[in-house]
Amino acid sequence: MEDALVGFGRWVLVAVFSDDASAALDERADNPVWRELLARAGGPTLRLNRRLLYVSVHIAARDKRITDEAWRSLEPGRKELLLPLGDEKLMRKAAQHVTAMKLTQRDTRAYVDSLREEQGHAPKVRLTAPRLIGQVKRFRGAVATAAAQRRAATLARQMDDEQKRALTEELDAIAAWVKEMRRSVRGKRDEG
Repeated sequence: MEDALVGFGRWVLVAVFSDDASAALDERADNPVWRELLARAGGPTLRLNRRLLYVSVHIAARDKRITDEAWRSLEPGRKELLLPLGDEKLMRKAAQHVTAMKLTQRDTRAYVDSLREEQGHAPKVRLTAPRLIGQVKRFRGAVATAAAQRRAATLARQMDDEQKRALTEELDAIAAWVKEMRRSVRGKRDEG
């Protein structure tokens, strides 16, 4: 799949942008064929979604401009993880680090996040209303059952003072979060 994606990106780079990496990276909006591809992305005439279309073209363009062996040796999945860095010099250095340290995709993602934080670009937290509701529901389902409450009460009696203090801190933090969320949801101060 990754090889097909890269091959498609190379084809788009050549066929749509005349093999001009700068045009593919910086002047896409000016290209009518690119705009048409975007309009069709994810539909019946172009099954590839917009994200994969962007990724394929970005990887192809970066492959053309970054000639470093470390970058070239990375598989498309890790190249994609380096794309948010934006700066080719930084991407090259990151590719060298990822290759030298033999980082997994998970470790590469964490490394890129740390580099972006250093640049002042903290990773965006992708939180939607359905996701937040689901997370709260799963948490409540895990701790609010009668069996879970009995087990927690038994554990609380067996805890040493340090464990009780740590648990109390966590419970206080959860209570403060709940109070703040209630206030946010209701749009006013929660009195309870």
